[in-house]
Amino acid sequence: MSPKRKKNRPPEEDNPYIRSRLIQAINKFNNGEFFECHEILEDIWFDVRDDSRDFYQGLLHIAVGLYHLTKKNSEGAIFQLEKAMGKLRKYENNYSEIDLLKLLTETENILSDLKEKKKPQQLPKIIFE
Repeated sequence: MSPKRKKNRPPEEDNPYIRSRLIQAINKFNNGEFFECHEILEDIWFDVRDDSRDFYQGLLHIAVGLYHLTKKNSEGAIFQLEKAMGKLRKYENNYSEIDLLKLLTETENILSDLKEKKKPQQLPKIIFE
């Protein structure tokens, strides 16, 4: 039996400040500014006190993992990306208007490449609907 998936919308989506910060983080992520993205996601994560904390922490781990990857630290990247996968797998495929299935699939592909000592061909983007 697969673990229960979390509902599609975190309660804090109705908070305009958190929502605007998430959009800023996604823009930083998609521009390859992974450290800056991590900083914003960390702020959100500190503010959120419900079940969606793991969602924001998972996104944060992906950003940190990709930051490590850009700095040629494959071990750090693998460690962070694996933590992200553990946090994010429990959420719906489209959570908080993010195509989480695509992001997780691309992250798994990067992990696979890194474990096989291959250079990932493409970094993921967060698709925000």
